[in-house]
Amino acid sequence: MKNKKILVTGGAGFMGSSLVRKLLKMNLEVRVLDNHQRENRFRLNDLHSKIDFIEGDIRDEQIVEKACKQIDTVFHLAYLNGTEFFYTKPEIVLDIAVKGITNIINSSIKNNVSEFFLASSSEVYQTPDHTPTTEQVALIIPDIFNPRYSYGGGKILSELMTINFGKKFFEKSIIFRPHNVYGANMGWEHVIPSFINKILKNTLNNDNSEIELKIQGKGNETRAFIYIDDFINGLMKVFEK
Repeated sequence: MKNKKILVTGGAGFMGSSLVRKLLKMNLEVRVLDNHQRENRFRLNDLHSKIDFIEGDIRDEQIVEKACKQIDTVFHLAYLNGTEFFYTKPEIVLDIAVKGITNIINSSIKNNVSEFFLASSSEVYQTPDHTPTTEQVALIIPDIFNPRYSYGGGKILSELMTINFGKKFFEKSIIFRPHNVYGANMGWEHVIPSFINKILKNTLNNDNSEIELKIQGKGNETRAFIYIDDFINGLMKVFEK
């Protein structure tokens, strides 16, 4: 384990940066590929002397091939997340998904990477018929014309690529599906920060009056969240076992 060299794509992101910190604590050699598209430089500011950082786009075949040189294990997290982008930039979401998974798999094969870990998402299930949701639940795109499903569709494609190429070219290929990870340094586009922002805006706009928040749905819906540290600890169990 100590001699492994790890590549984390999207390693400056919310989950990626936490993963990088955990891998460094395990005394592993870490390389990060990230293009800072989401202005996320701050998350790794204190680590640049401890990691091998490559700034580049996952859609750039040459950059990805460079990043995969002399790598044993890849954690592929590079993607475009955030609900607002699913609706406003679905073509970019899909471009990153399709070109990203193609480039990272091809480059991993070319450089003899032995282990491949793919970050998928709970979005591949959409509306499952039961919770907790098991891995036997079908992965679906309910409405191909709805731009929201650009994200889930890209993740399903990434899973298909990982499974079918992984059987032939990797010693180990693992897919993990995070469900609503939250915590310090996450982006402002996600559920909990958005909720807090709405409360703050209402507080500032109303002088000691009651805060009004519109409820979507019937008000009895539930959602599962997992704190970032717990998620990373769970992911390390997958990595080690």
